[in-house]
Amino acid sequence: MFFTVMAMIGVAVVLFILSFFLHDKFADLENQIEQFSITTMQDTYQMKKKIKILEEELLSDDIGQDKR
Repeated sequence: MFFTVMAMIGVAVVLFILSFFLHDKFADLENQIEQFSITTMQDTYQMKKKIKILEEELLSDDIGQDKR
């Protein structure tokens, strides 16, 4: 019984120490999601800006055609 408890404590200590040196996959995933979110927001902003410019051009063309 004593050896079993000591073995479990030893394994726990080794795993605890290993956890500091292992690569954190969740941090990578979080960074990827953050980058994707930033890219998506930038693309959305650019698309809205282009749509606004196109709408302004269409409105100015409509006004120009109405005067003829």
